Amino acid sequence: MTRREPKVPSANRGPTNLNEQLPCVADFLRFTTREAVVFEDAFDDAARVRKVLAFLDWFFPASGLVLEGEAKGGRRGYTHHFQLLTPDGVSCGDVAYGGDRQRGTVSVELTGAACALVARSRPFADAWGHVRDCLDTVGARITEYHAAHDDYSGMRNLDTAREMYEAGAFDGAFKRPAMQRVGWNDGSGQTLYIGKKTATRQMVVYEKGREQGLRDGDEGVDWVRWEARFYARNREIPTAVLVAPWEYVVGEFPCMDWMSAVMSLMRTAVETAKGNFASAVRHCKRQYGGLLHLVAKLSMDDYALGAFVRQRIARAVVPRWVQENPLSGESLGVAFATHQLAI
Repeated sequence: MTRREPKVPSANRGPTNLNEQLPCVADFLRFTTREAVVFEDAFDDAARVRKVLAFLDWFFPASGLVLEGEAKGGRRGYTHHFQLLTPDGVSCGDVAYGGDRQRGTVSVELTGAACALVARSRPFADAWGHVRDCLDTVGARITEYHAAHDDYSGMRNLDTAREMYEAGAFDGAFKRPAMQRVGWNDGSGQTLYIGKKTATRQMVVYEKGREQGLRDGDEGVDWVRWEARFYARNREIPTAVLVAPWEYVVGEFPCMDWMSAVMSLMRTAVETAKGNFASAVRHCKRQYGGLLHLVAKLSMDDYALGAFVRQRIARAVVPRWVQENPLSGESLGVAFATHQLAI
């Protein structure tokens, strides 16, 4: 099969786009296309790996997405899949294929981490405009898409969403969707689901700051995420959603017209790093605080304590929460410059 390369916008300003102010961003994407688009004439596993790598490079250039080189078992009704990884080796999606019931299609899934890697590769409209052109070129079909809006101050929270729901703001053409609130009242965070996953759309509002490990008194604990989820059941999700997700969200949920360009990839990554670090410190204090207090008393000075920690406790490994943050390289320095993490 000969691919028609999509026209790529000429602007490419590099990683400065991490601070672009946007109303919402992609947090999940799944689409299907024909096997021939991905594998072309590949006839064995080694050839399939090469073709999938070429496919990823075509669709998501400069994203840094890595392919696990060995096919695994079934997923989503397909008989095999290749795992997608971040540059740090953390799972962030897959390419699933095989099976008579799948009618010669391949399913590609990108999690929030993978979407962030795509978005960081160039300015938002360019990055996702390229993906949209690729999808349109091969006639791919989006089967699931999530768009996330971060309210860092928590001005509109779960109670706001519940009040909007009770006022009928999320009502469909003929009925009110179901609503469910889940989670514990121990400060670890709660989630409000408006609409079921079996429907064509769902609004999920959750306490993102608490999910990341922040607790009462921590800076950023009020961070709330509004996530609109769309499913292609008896309907089409247009590829235009990739370049202007906020327009699609407001079109499906007119009550969300208050969304404004207040979030950025960098701000979200920094807040995530701050929350994860606070959680890690809290865990360390609970598990090893007594030991470190004893060593501090015996050593009598901070230098000796620091030397003890470096030589006897510290390990030359990257914490999992750093690996899972797709923008950790850029965000950690910014996060540690804040007074919350100052050492």
